[in-house]
Amino acid sequence: MLSCVEPCRTLDVYRNREKRKLELVSRIRKCLFLYQYWMHREFGFLNARMQTWFPFSVQVCVNGREWLARQMDRVGRKYVRQDNCFP
Repeated sequence: MLSCVEPCRTLDVYRNREKRKLELVSRIRKCLFLYQYWMHREFGFLNARMQTWFPFSVQVCVNGREWLARQMDRVGRKYVRQDNCFP
């Protein structure tokens, strides 16, 4: 697992003096993100990016070309592959 500090969108409590209420406002601030990488048996290489500050967004990336190549291998279809492309 890797970690990195990046800008992110979070919620902050704002004191509205005119309305005399507390409000949640969206704002950009720095946040720690965690990156985790896997080699899945069916989907191949994938990774997740997790925000450690509320609202805790998670982004999961799956390599569709790797999955397609594994599907074509399974049924015995011939194809040409260059790096991460099917020309």
